Amino acid sequence: MPKPYDDAMKKLVDRRPQDFLWWFFRNAQFVKQLPYELNVENVYADGLLEAIIDGKRALVHIEFQSYNDLRIGERLLEYNVLASRQYDYVRVYSWVIYLKDCGNVPQSPYIREWSEDEETIRFKYGSIELHKVTAAELRQKGLIGLLALLPLTKDGTQHEVIEEMIEELVAAEQTESLWIGYALATKVMKHDLPWLRRRFAVFSDFLRDSPVYQEVLEEGMEKGMEKGLEQGLATGLQKGLQAGELHAQRQTLREVVNERFPELGYLAREQAEATDDAELLRRMTVKISVAQTPGDAEQYLLAITRRDKKN
Repeated sequence: MPKPYDDAMKKLVDRRPQDFLWWFFRNAQFVKQLPYELNVENVYADGLLEAIIDGKRALVHIEFQSYNDLRIGERLLEYNVLASRQYDYVRVYSWVIYLKDCGNVPQSPYIREWSEDEETIRFKYGSIELHKVTAAELRQKGLIGLLALLPLTKDGTQHEVIEEMIEELVAAEQTESLWIGYALATKVMKHDLPWLRRRFAVFSDFLRDSPVYQEVLEEGMEKGMEKGLEQGLATGLQKGLQAGELHAQRQTLREVVNERFPELGYLAREQAEATDDAELLRRMTVKISVAQTPGDAEQYLLAITRRDKKN
């Protein structure tokens, strides 16, 4: 059965399958997504795409790796044969994408030989080691579906790379990919988690549109309700949530201002405490996060009390 970590990679392929095809073959045209499970052996591929390549029907099989599997060539061959057999013996191209530095990984082709002069199998496959690819090289592909992988590239933990990923995925309204990009970034930026959390906090509403967020929310609510019933703390839950949201928005506003315009830190603290409108604070935080100059940011901060008075 697929592991939970694999689900995100499957969803990434699902969102923009054509982009992954173009990553491997610039002349490929996506046809449809096929079931992950390959019959008989109950083998699950991370991605199995039907495409037209050079005018001929073909399948593209994708595997994501986070560890060095010395038998990866054999595994890919197994998947390749099963997929071809299941889908009318069509040609299958196999690719492995390494999500992190896995050391000296096996290289194509996979060769099986019984003796020095008796080669029985020679299987070629594509291999991409993301830690050897620069963010610029991946972005040059011009494929939105690959942007969530930027944090895993050679220089992907740099702030400007994360900023580029956020900007382009928000502009493309790729909420699920942004969630996945954030999750991958947390894996490789453990030394920089406070900055990462602050940077993504301003997009909380945008991320709420993602099916991934809804799944997490439902699970969290379910666990929270169970715990609340057990402890008898159901009374006052709504007020507590509202107070918690207000506190979080005030904190986020101050952190964003301190990060981008530290000279406005005092004003940010003063303005944040001057209103109880969490939604107003959220909107102004988003504006300040993209403000070009300290003057623009100051005007947004001053607008908090002006708008609050109007309401």
